[in-house]
Amino acid sequence: MGALHTAPRLETERLILRAWRAEDVEPFIAMMAEPEVAAFLTTTQQPLDRQAAWSALALILGHWALRGHGLFAVEEKQTGAFIGRFGAWAPEGRAEPELGWGLARAAWGKGYAVEAARAAGDWIFAALAPPRLSSFIHAANARSQALAARLGFRAEAETYHAGAPHQIWRVAKADWPR
Repeated sequence: MGALHTAPRLETERLILRAWRAEDVEPFIAMMAEPEVAAFLTTTQQPLDRQAAWSALALILGHWALRGHGLFAVEEKQTGAFIGRFGAWAPEGRAEPELGWGLARAAWGKGYAVEAARAAGDWIFAALAPPRLSSFIHAANARSQALAARLGFRAEAETYHAGAPHQIWRVAKADWPR
């Protein structure tokens, strides 16, 4: 089945970041039902039911329609399996794009997060040309904080976001890993 929107296709050694397709709906719903994943990707820190996950995906697709960029669906090259979403997130009122990410639990610990985040960040800097990127990371999300640090981000501020305490991490284009 074809793409649900227009997006560039990005390839890394092991991953493809691409437009969302109808066949991504079920694995996305399954990912958002995983307690360890939902703990840091939902406003309630709880797994999403089918309807709420459907709404979250509609928001992602709407972001592409309204902004011309958004979170890519990420698939494993070797298997073609959907494993997460990475990309630019710029909700209304944000001054700079956020590099957002989320991986299905089965994809953790394989180095995919760094690989996908680097590809998405490279694309954001090239296509959108912001002077810097931000990432809003839950205060208890040590894994995402470690990923952000590895990508050159630095924690700059604390805020209350999406129903929980978060840190705002930022990286300037000049500090982005090449």
